Amino acid sequence: MKKYIPSLLSIALIILLLAACGSGSSVILPKDGYAAGGTGDTMRTYFFDYTVNSAYTCSKYEGYIPTPGYDLLAVEITLKNTLAESIPMFDWDFIVLYAGTESEDQIYDYPITSYEEVEIPEAALQTLLPLEYNLEKGESRTGLLLFEVPAGDTEFTISYTEYFDDDTAGDTFSVDITATRR
Repeated sequence: MKKYIPSLLSIALIILLLAACGSGSSVILPKDGYAAGGTGDTMRTYFFDYTVNSAYTCSKYEGYIPTPGYDLLAVEITLKNTLAESIPMFDWDFIVLYAGTESEDQIYDYPITSYEEVEIPEAALQTLLPLEYNLEKGESRTGLLLFEVPAGDTEFTISYTEYFDDDTAGDTFSVDITATRR
């Protein structure tokens, strides 16, 4: 019976270690000006932490229909202010990158809430992050960013670059996502 005790203890230790490794997301810090992660990873910027929770594409959202040849990419994101003060946020802080044509390596776009002269149905505005808002000290906020992307595409990158009051750029953060279809 004694020879089974070390084996059972070893198995229990391995199970605990595996459970600890599999729980929660990774916190990604920039190195040499850049940080890359995936869905569920927490990106730690100078101003806030953010996590892309999920993403899906669809042909319309709460009555909003994209330009012909495009789908909508809905990205659920959680932001948490890590500064000791309120910070202004804008929907165009985040962009979507996707594959371009032979003449264009990569194309980017801003959320539809930043489009001029586009009418977004009130029902859609209830779940989308606003065009502009304040993220209070310690506040967390979850909402959707909605982008127009080429129809049928599923691989995207959500990117954020730090910009400071003196017009200098800081680190760039990229989250690679594979969107499901709804």
